[in-house]
Amino acid sequence: MKKQHILLGLSACIAFGATAFAQAPATRGTEPPPIAGGATGSGTSGISGNNRFRPPTDPIVTAKTTEIMKVLDKITPVTNEQLHNPSPNDWLMWRRTYDAYGFSPLKQINRDNVKNLTTAWSWGLSVNGVYEYTPVEHDGILYVWSHGEASTLAENIEALDARNGNLLWKYHRNIRSGFNPLNVFAAKRSLAIAGDKLIFPTTDMHIVALNLKTGAVDWDAATDDDNNPKGVRTYNGAPIIVNDKVIMGSSGCAAGGMTYSQTCFVAARELSTGKELWRFNTFAQPGEPGDETWNGLPAEKRWGGSVWSIPSYDPELNLLYVGVGTPYPWRSIERGTHNPKGGGHNGDGLYMNSTLAINPDTGKLVWYYQHLPNDDWDQDYAYERIITTTNYGGKKRKILITVGKPGVFEVLDAKTGEFISALDPGFQNIFSFDPKTGVKTPLLPSETPWTGGAKHCATANGARNYMPGAFDPQTNRYYLAIDDLCMNRTPETPDHMIAFDANTMKLAFENLTREVQTSGILTTAGGLMFSGASDRYFRAMDVKDGKELWRSRQQDVACSAPMTYMVDGKQYVSIIAGNPGNACVGRARATLEYPRPAESVVLWTYQLP
Repeated sequence: MKKQHILLGLSACIAFGATAFAQAPATRGTEPPPIAGGATGSGTSGISGNNRFRPPTDPIVTAKTTEIMKVLDKITPVTNEQLHNPSPNDWLMWRRTYDAYGFSPLKQINRDNVKNLTTAWSWGLSVNGVYEYTPVEHDGILYVWSHGEASTLAENIEALDARNGNLLWKYHRNIRSGFNPLNVFAAKRSLAIAGDKLIFPTTDMHIVALNLKTGAVDWDAATDDDNNPKGVRTYNGAPIIVNDKVIMGSSGCAAGGMTYSQTCFVAARELSTGKELWRFNTFAQPGEPGDETWNGLPAEKRWGGSVWSIPSYDPELNLLYVGVGTPYPWRSIERGTHNPKGGGHNGDGLYMNSTLAINPDTGKLVWYYQHLPNDDWDQDYAYERIITTTNYGGKKRKILITVGKPGVFEVLDAKTGEFISALDPGFQNIFSFDPKTGVKTPLLPSETPWTGGAKHCATANGARNYMPGAFDPQTNRYYLAIDDLCMNRTPETPDHMIAFDANTMKLAFENLTREVQTSGILTTAGGLMFSGASDRYFRAMDVKDGKELWRSRQQDVACSAPMTYMVDGKQYVSIIAGNPGNACVGRARATLEYPRPAESVVLWTYQLP
């Protein structure tokens, strides 16, 4: 395949509010050389109207191109120091900071004036796939991932002027055959920015570094076998950049007609070149420590262990915290790890449903904690790991907080992995646990049928899923939406907005809501948390008590996570609504009083008037 230059029609520019593209016009009749690995893509060049090239001497085009270049010329490289201590104005990675807070120190928009929030601009995206994506922003440029417009086998990156939504450049990449972008596996959580590069994990297992100013490809690394058309292993999390390394976890490692073993992993690549530096497989291999926990199952039948979300990182401890998902098939009897006699660890299946603490420089495992061994119920513990400090028990210590699908808040020592505490709000009936050790005892035996027998809660959709909660360092609370799918649910109170206090290890509040929360959560220094729900309203709430302060109706359900940034002294809040992923669709369907409209996908951005 060859790289392609995609030209935007003038009518499309007008329709979407774009003014022009950034790079100097390409010479007609020539094409750049192919990228290694068979990928296609490039930063978009030039402008076309009715398929005719418009030369840069056109005064209208020249003026607009000059204006765009002025915007792009302001972009500066992102240093390691900025990744550790980002400007309040920027949003450089999935949850803005390494600790996965999803918190912004911006407070121009606050609990007193948020009632005046209004739409600043919007941008339409392709409907050819699901959206769980959070934009990133740097120096006034918003970078957005989307599916291809005309083909179900493509994906785009668009650079937008964060003040007004004007399109600055666009990168288009074809996906090799064998991947289905309509599948939930084709979704993306976000991108990452470091140096002069925008790092983009592709659906077909490449990692691509684009130039922040132009969208041109710096390097393109194939991280899987491009010749295998049957693979379902993919990237749908987001990269994290640590110590000049691009660290990315793979997902979707399940059985289904594959001709080779699908092992999920987390790996590091050199930021400057894309060269792989280390790779850690997310399940124990034969002959390695933990091999015995697979009960003799051969390596080619060990499936699962997806890294669905994005690792957290503690610079002080120099530890990367990776959340690993469930084994596959979901039932231990079906996957061959069931131990009918019980006892021992023959069916635990390391490192499923675990927190892995990895040295990011070497890829070596420092410690692990398995939250739910021998999972029979698809109860992923693959979501964000919040890094904070607590005075719990009268001792100040650094901790990790995570919540898997069962909806149990679990707290570990960040340095050692020692179990500290857990709080079960009461949305699951799968296990009980010792409050001192955290050791879980199954309440439902492996032989329990998924249907026709005892109801297992949470369901496979989880009391929570990949939509992230948010931590507010001002309140020391972790805010998370919990969906009570099968325990105490009534049509009037399907959802719970919960605030977990990191000092007391108890709930600060628990608000019942009629609508189901579908998006991730954003917290800000303005005393606010933002979240979208199944009734298509995007809301701002008070972090003190969860009271609603503002809402705006959107065209569809939001399944992404909101973010915020500041340009030219003005704060903006953005979120993508439309084509929600599998977990969000399940929640939205649960409240049939809020039917969804025809498919559309929109990036909404709000500001104070």
